[in-house]
Amino acid sequence: MRLIGSIALALVVISLAAVPAGGAEPVECGATITADTELRSDLVNCPNNGIVIGADDVELDLNGHTIDGDGELGCAEFYSCDFGVDNSAGHHGVTIEDGSIRDFSTAVVVFAGSHNRLRRLSSSHNLLGGMLLIASPGTRIERNSISANGLTTDQAGLIVFDSSEIRIERNSVSDNGDIGMFLVGLGDSQVERNWVSGNPEAGMIVDGNGTEISGNRVSRNGDGIVVAGDGNAIAGNHVSDAVGCPDGCGFGISFEGGSGNLIAHNLVARTREAGIRLADFEPEGPPAIDTSVRRNLVFDAGIDGVLVESTASDTLLERNIAIRARDDGIDVDSGAATLTRNLSLRNGDFGIEAVPGVTDGGGNTAHGNGNPAQCLNVACR
Repeated sequence: MRLIGSIALALVVISLAAVPAGGAEPVECGATITADTELRSDLVNCPNNGIVIGADDVELDLNGHTIDGDGELGCAEFYSCDFGVDNSAGHHGVTIEDGSIRDFSTAVVVFAGSHNRLRRLSSSHNLLGGMLLIASPGTRIERNSISANGLTTDQAGLIVFDSSEIRIERNSVSDNGDIGMFLVGLGDSQVERNWVSGNPEAGMIVDGNGTEISGNRVSRNGDGIVVAGDGNAIAGNHVSDAVGCPDGCGFGISFEGGSGNLIAHNLVARTREAGIRLADFEPEGPPAIDTSVRRNLVFDAGIDGVLVESTASDTLLERNIAIRARDDGIDVDSGAATLTRNLSLRNGDFGIEAVPGVTDGGGNTAHGNGNPAQCLNVACR
């Protein structure tokens, strides 16, 4: 897997004096809360942490208010202090909702806390990531706006490490310094119906197993969706305008290693490189084995519509449509592939170009492509 950048994970728990919560007195910058708390006013220019979570099962309702930092990193190491809301002590069942968090190092940090809920938050203009979760299973991240974080430090909007049964749904993640969503070590999770745009490196990088990435709209990022791992489903996404970056990105959907994955029913449009790519980056990552690519529509790809590199094996391409790719509609460089009932129209070179040894499952169709042969090493109508 192509991992972009590095993130120091040396989290520390900062002990601060508690301010009585529950509405008895106003909450001030640096307060540790141990009961349900509702903000009554903005917290402005907090010099270090905004609010520290000090107990399980508490609800922090920002009540439409803002927790505002001083815009300076309060310690020497990344991701070790200066959090808008700090749950690095690992409290469970915490809800944080309904307000804005800005100008900290990171807006929200959850470390080893299960079943947290982060919802209807605006995280913007933080020096590092917008939200950071580590080893926090069962967390729900819903209806948040995560934008313009890490602009001077090349960091991501939403960062999740080593967490299972995560649900990331209906968030807007845009214009961050590096990657929109950097999700590594996910298991049995859902990434659904998010809007991800304007992130210069990639909209999403997802490395995990058993994760469903579906119904997302991903546009104007360096790469669209980059995935590695086993048993994932990338389905029903709308990926457009993968504009590329200095490191050579520009793919719509790039699958980069793992087994038993499904890429289906996606619409991929206007990419600088291939619309859908399957590859294996060993020794850096796992081999790309047993991938099904079905019923995708790819048009206006900068190179190939669908590209299967020589390192991918046991690939099924079925009922895909490739239109107006600058090079081939479908380019298969691995003999361990089966092509069945694909349609390729008005591409720059071949409709389907395959190496000898591929399995022709029949029913492939190609018309109006630049090469008069239309297809190579498969029969096309």
